[in-house]
Amino acid sequence: MQSRNICGYRCNVVNIYPQKYKHIHSLVDIYVDNFENESVIMKDFIRKNQTDEVTGLFTMMYFMEDAHYLLREDASGNIAFLYFDVENFKEYNLKYGFQGGNKFLRRIASILRDAFPDALLARLNDDHFMVAVENKNIELRLEYIRQAVHDFDQNLAMEVKAGLYVPAAGIQDVALIMDRAKLACENVKGRYDKGWDVFDASLEEKLRLKNYVVSNFYRALEHHDIEIWYQPEIRTMTRQVIGFEALARWRSPEHGMIPPNFFIEVLESAHLIHKLDLYIIREACEDFRRVREHGQGWQEARISVNLSRLDFQLTDIFADIERIRQEYKVDCDRLRLEITESALSEDDSNLMEQVARFQAAGYEVWMDDFGSGYSSLNTLKEYDFDMIKLDMRFLRDFGKNRKAGIIIQSLVDMAKKIGMHTLAEGVETEEQYEFLKCIGCEACQGYLFGKPQPLAPAADSYAKKDSTLTFEPLDSSEYYQQVSSVNVLSSFPLHMEAERTGHISQLPLAIVEQGDTRDSFSYLYVNKAYWEYLRGIGLASLEEVVARYRSGREHRDRMMERLLVRCRQSGMEENADFSINGNFCKIHCRHIATDPVRDVHAFVVAPVNLSAQRQRDAVDVHAALWHIMSIFTRIDFLSSAGRAENVYIDETQNRITTEVDSVKGSLELYADRYIVPEEREAFLAFYDMTRLAERQEQVRRDHFTAFFHSRNDAGEVRLKIYLLIPFQLGGIDCCLSCVRDMDGVSSLNPVTPGEVLD
Repeated sequence: MQSRNICGYRCNVVNIYPQKYKHIHSLVDIYVDNFENESVIMKDFIRKNQTDEVTGLFTMMYFMEDAHYLLREDASGNIAFLYFDVENFKEYNLKYGFQGGNKFLRRIASILRDAFPDALLARLNDDHFMVAVENKNIELRLEYIRQAVHDFDQNLAMEVKAGLYVPAAGIQDVALIMDRAKLACENVKGRYDKGWDVFDASLEEKLRLKNYVVSNFYRALEHHDIEIWYQPEIRTMTRQVIGFEALARWRSPEHGMIPPNFFIEVLESAHLIHKLDLYIIREACEDFRRVREHGQGWQEARISVNLSRLDFQLTDIFADIERIRQEYKVDCDRLRLEITESALSEDDSNLMEQVARFQAAGYEVWMDDFGSGYSSLNTLKEYDFDMIKLDMRFLRDFGKNRKAGIIIQSLVDMAKKIGMHTLAEGVETEEQYEFLKCIGCEACQGYLFGKPQPLAPAADSYAKKDSTLTFEPLDSSEYYQQVSSVNVLSSFPLHMEAERTGHISQLPLAIVEQGDTRDSFSYLYVNKAYWEYLRGIGLASLEEVVARYRSGREHRDRMMERLLVRCRQSGMEENADFSINGNFCKIHCRHIATDPVRDVHAFVVAPVNLSAQRQRDAVDVHAALWHIMSIFTRIDFLSSAGRAENVYIDETQNRITTEVDSVKGSLELYADRYIVPEEREAFLAFYDMTRLAERQEQVRRDHFTAFFHSRNDAGEVRLKIYLLIPFQLGGIDCCLSCVRDMDGVSSLNPVTPGEVLD
């Protein structure tokens, strides 16, 4: 029997019931004959409008036309309509690219032809297909399709879902029929125990609600039935509010509260989602213009709003948001735009350009629900997001499944290394919060801090004097962003971004804050290893450390204050050695940020208990030796072979050997930096390693002593004693250079090179 011949593929429409539809068959024959006589241009036009260019199947428009003929002539109610959806087609596209995705779609079309050789077939859009066929052996055919799709690529477990609807005789609304088949398909999406479902009465209410959403959407906007609720976003380090996420809630007069996931999905399918998103932005801007009268930090509030992928396709979303923002006089940094991970694709150049456009204008752009679907780390490579929001499902099994914590920790570590901040959703317990704080996750959101609620109760709650949450000052945001960017999971947390490696840190680590006075010293963050370090050196709590520091009674406490000042002035990593309770320790420090609002500075501090790394039976001996060394400001090892290494320095000194590793270069740099000009020649003569053995032979001494006026980093000139202790090591002339302040003597007459050597 003759059938339509479109793009080389014969879709046997009338062969579903060949005898009953002879008159339709005749019409098709007439159409085909006429088609053969059309001009080449007209043939091409008709072909493109009738069939999908990728698969050769009918388009949705022609499917609906032919399905209408079938339904009009069918009296038995025996035509089955099937809606197909490939579950993880996006992942396939990301792995194999655009051409690979098209090849897969053609394979799907071929499988459908094999399973339904006597059916009406169409590709609707993307990875969605429709079939109209006699209701016969459907289950066997669906199993064949499932297996064939699964076998197509062994590297990816591809799944195809199907929804079946068999309309009763007399039902001829093709759009309604297709909706019901689609609804049945959606009922099994995300389920791995079921591949297809049949539309029944239980889904009828869902379809009615879907139709209600579409037909009443504009009325809901006009009457403000769609409300904006707000949930706080929290800075993990300080537990302060850094913003609110604006969430849509539909309070229907007829249906009550409509679930957000439901109406958002419906509006996306109806291509109305951009209207909702722009409505949310406008309402949020209006809300926050009104609420500033509450004071108590509301003038600092920032809001996050969600954008759909379709927003970038259906409208000039950048221009629309800019228009609203300017109308309400809202600064760009008060609006944060969240784009869900499932909306992103690494080969979508338009979306990439739009994201960059928003960021260039001053907006923050966040990736929402990272890990919620078929995540592609390549997406993070292509987009420069300001924040990654980790999907709440990561925390759902926290405490029961140890893998959850490991995955979250790895994601935070990765995000820090590529320069993105992190926010964890779904935080409900203090245990979860403390874990996120420990691993350096910068922000969090969840019922622990507050459920979504309308503006009025939210404003009243956070404006109260006894509120448990306060607002982070807007002017301090950049400061805390810099502080939070420290990767506390790295083995090298003091290093700059380019120096970091991928090792997980087990080193003691703290982030401290210091203003102009010792009383302003405080801790912002400590890790577990830092607590162990404190216990190891005999300190019981952070409060004890803070009290010691603020008192300044002991030399090491004043040393720490001077180290922080030197670190801030140099902008480099600085370190110093000290002893406490029989332990010799080294502390490394780097300045990371300054808060101009409060005039305080943040530092990352990494101490090491060197005594704990030695054999326990030698701890007392080593501690005694370190106490002896601590009477000097610096001790350096020098050899006539040109080797120079620092052995010990206190907080007033710089480790010259990190800048120059030769004896001659180190001495010249030290003289230029610290020795007063009129004594530099004498200083270099005193340290002439080429004459060391000769001098020792002449005077028969085991050490040499000289006094030089030396300048410290603050510019103060003090008289210091320089002690050289010569010895041989492996046949090479070496010496220890020991330097300390002259107690009670501030100045002597300048010395000459000749006097030094005499």
